[in-house]
Amino acid sequence: MDHDQSIAYEETAHMKTTEQTNHPRFEVASMSKVGLHIQRLKEYLEGKAIFPITLELDLTSECTRACPECPSSMAMHHHSLSMEFVERLFGYLEGRTAGLILTGGEPTMAPLFPRALHMARQRGFEEIAVVTNGSLLDQPHIAEALLAYVTTIRLSMYDWDEGPQEEGGLTLRKIETLRNLIERADSKLQIGISFLTSTNRAMLLGKMAEAVWSAGAHWIYFHPLCTKWGLGCPELSDQEGVLAVISEMQYRASFKNQVFMLRERYEHAPLEFDGYHAAHFLLVIGADGKNYLAPEVKYQASGVIADLGNGWNDTFLQERHRLARIRSITSRAYPPLKSRHRGILYNHFIEHLNRKEKSASGAFGGGPTTDFLFPHIL
Repeated sequence: MDHDQSIAYEETAHMKTTEQTNHPRFEVASMSKVGLHIQRLKEYLEGKAIFPITLELDLTSECTRACPECPSSMAMHHHSLSMEFVERLFGYLEGRTAGLILTGGEPTMAPLFPRALHMARQRGFEEIAVVTNGSLLDQPHIAEALLAYVTTIRLSMYDWDEGPQEEGGLTLRKIETLRNLIERADSKLQIGISFLTSTNRAMLLGKMAEAVWSAGAHWIYFHPLCTKWGLGCPELSDQEGVLAVISEMQYRASFKNQVFMLRERYEHAPLEFDGYHAAHFLLVIGADGKNYLAPEVKYQASGVIADLGNGWNDTFLQERHRLARIRSITSRAYPPLKSRHRGILYNHFIEHLNRKEKSASGAFGGGPTTDFLFPHIL
């Protein structure tokens, strides 16, 4: 990193600190969210070895549902991690990685779920998110673990427009019950809800958002439906009209500025990168013990960059084969590029920083008026 680039970092960090104080604008996700971690990003661009900001971990690939286009539900074989594996991984990342996302599959159905959460807090994870379909939220041991250890859940209501109406009503009642438990226990747990969007769902988004908000959700997140997961080249479904609907909701006073989206996923600007930079910041490990390049290639053989299930050492993040694989991924020949997944967007952002482009430097740190609810959850 040269002198001019270093100055750009310092100026942007100062701008972020001063202007956020006067004009905060909260978000959950953004292409530039990785830019919040200034020191680690500087070290990466200087060619230094870094530890990830976030660990995305599947405790199990099994699920209580079989949503279409879900990589886990389409898997021929299912896997679950052992407590020994999780304990070693958490110990390895202790003091180095602050964010944890437990996903799957359905993480709450893993027998070790409560123990894993407890251990995560013991090992110093500052923010813990659980991605769940909500089917087991009414189980006392699940609710107790969430209330005690978790920063936020992200309840995925992906098939809300296709399943039985009574199933949707049951999920809303579980949200309401959990919110009441949060209030009674004075827990810091937040309930987030995520919806998949597409053109044919656009006019129903407001109705569903109102329903989960009334049930007790703290925040709502919209992201686009992707197809062709089974072909290894996921891409966005038609999203015409969706952005306008979500933007309108964001200005409704009733939602108290708690409706979010990753706007860059809905835009059409070209994406460019040489190397999958995000793999150094977001560590994705499946229930099979394998380290995948990114969430969008999880459980695909071509996406494996390290196998921890066969034994691993404390230098696996810097193993030559793994680093070479990460460097080999470019936007010119990456089948999932059209999914505009968050890792892909982070790559574009970091690539432009690396090329010292002013457009990226101006957004460095999430932008001068942006703050994030969960900065360690990439």
